[in-house]
Amino acid sequence: MTFRILTIASLTIREAARRRLVAALAAITVVMVGLSAWGFERLSHSHSLTSGESNLAVPQALILFMFMFSFVVALSASAMASPAVASEVESGVLLTVGARPIRRSEILVGKWLGLAVLLAGYAIAVSALEMGVVDAVSGYLPPSPVLITVFLFSEGLLLLTLALLLSTRLSSLAAGVIGIALFGAAWLAGVVGSLGSTFNINAMRTIGSVSRYVLPTDGLWHGAIYHLEPTSMMAERLSEGRNADPFFVHTGPSWYYLLWVSAWFVIVLVGSVISFERREL
Repeated sequence: MTFRILTIASLTIREAARRRLVAALAAITVVMVGLSAWGFERLSHSHSLTSGESNLAVPQALILFMFMFSFVVALSASAMASPAVASEVESGVLLTVGARPIRRSEILVGKWLGLAVLLAGYAIAVSALEMGVVDAVSGYLPPSPVLITVFLFSEGLLLLTLALLLSTRLSSLAAGVIGIALFGAAWLAGVVGSLGSTFNINAMRTIGSVSRYVLPTDGLWHGAIYHLEPTSMMAERLSEGRNADPFFVHTGPSWYYLLWVSAWFVIVLVGSVISFERREL
């Protein structure tokens, strides 16, 4: 069983490479990292900023750039997973593969594993390149680079798992669009929750809290923000009382929230297997 899953995972990685998805992501990343290198060089050597202002501006800019990369990771995850099942059902490929002595659960888990490996490689490469560039041009390195990468990857993996579930029932286009729309809605609900906390509006605060459990992408992104923030920046924001800022958090995710996220992965992946096994090819 393990061998068949690994075989499907290997074939999934080759298929993604054949569709030039990896090359496209690499090109986009190089362009964005190049632009960020120029921007951070300007910020860290600007004569119009004091050293204190520059020390705050660079981490803030890095959070914004990492948010952009988190969106690219999420978009890539949805683009990779949405056709994983749907397109092969439509083309009849899975009808041929499914006739062989291999379980549908092995096919689905193999595809998920192959796409997860690709996503992990991309998240690691993006984080290493971006933080390496920032360190080289400005001398700033976030407090926890490894944890930032873990949260960035987990956010993408969560959307990849959801898009794979959608792909077992919907067309490639519908699964991809819905996945990205839900990702955006979860982030917007998080902003609403932050505003609710600031202005003490319970309904808005509840929307933010519930959304982070229904689709935990925004909760994981806040975990990445927390580990991107230096102590000086956190102290400055807290003194100003800027709790409504969607790019600032003063506490990281709790252990029970991370346990829920782990359970969420299992629930959705098992749901994907059950949905795929019950679908007519």
